[in-house]
Amino acid sequence: MSVSIITLKTGERVITELKEVYDQEGEDKKGLCLLMEDPYVLHLDTQQPQYLTEQLGAEYTVKYSKWNPYSPDSHFKIPYDCVMTISSPEPGLEKSYLQKIQEKRETEDDTNS
Repeated sequence: MSVSIITLKTGERVITELKEVYDQEGEDKKGLCLLMEDPYVLHLDTQQPQYLTEQLGAEYTVKYSKWNPYSPDSHFKIPYDCVMTISSPEPGLEKSYLQKIQEKRETEDDTNS
């Protein structure tokens, strides 16, 4: 599991468990696309201007929204050329995301039981 933040060509910043899909196993494998698991769009809470937040050394407030709210799916394959950048999240953001995903999975397990 690799939690990453990807910036899509649409400008959306998505936090997700990112994997790569290959055409086969072994040394001759070629990457086909990326697989996003449980993707959420990140939104900065802009109540305070960014320069003030940085100047005061305050932390950013981040809001999550489901990346594709029109689908019940939690796994999405996307072509490489849809992605502009891939980066690692700040440790606090990664921890928050993993908690959110864990709570979501527990809720789904309770509903299915």
